[in-house]
Amino acid sequence: MLGLSSCNTLRVNESEKPISEESISEDTLHYNTKFIDINSNNAASYECDNFVSNALDNYSIASIRQDYQFLKSSQKPKINIHNPAIIDTIYTFSDNKNIIQFYRTQSKDFIFNLDVTNSRFKFPGDITTGMSKDAFIRKFKITELINEKVQLNNSNGNATYLFYFKRNKLKRINANLYLD
Repeated sequence: MLGLSSCNTLRVNESEKPISEESISEDTLHYNTKFIDINSNNAASYECDNFVSNALDNYSIASIRQDYQFLKSSQKPKINIHNPAIIDTIYTFSDNKNIIQFYRTQSKDFIFNLDVTNSRFKFPGDITTGMSKDAFIRKFKITELINEKVQLNNSNGNATYLFYFKRNKLKRINANLYLD
């Protein structure tokens, strides 16, 4: 078993042999989640550090430019709140149904906003729009009855994913990540 905090990554049909993260295929990747409550948005809220902390690792400004050329891009300068002499950049990639925003500092790029409906956007464990609610529930080992929204948070509360379902299909994924 691989894991972090209250959300563990599991391989289905685990053998007695130790496994590495590289040996886990996407179709057998599952997460344990910890139920928190039904929040004010009527979403079932869960803690799941491993997914929330790693879901966007494969996305970068370069990969979005290369793999999602259908998105329009724009850049906007932003004064760094810690040092006003430094100008950072907000990169926005969007179309009429999808948006991904990066905050570029002098040393690193951070995704701080993602709202997608296109199934070309893939997340660890083959989480993508268009998947069935049942498959999503199995991936996250959810045992509670859920409505049309599921929220996954990390344990320190600075990252939230909201999953929207309609007619038992995942229709939209929204991520808000806190930046200081």
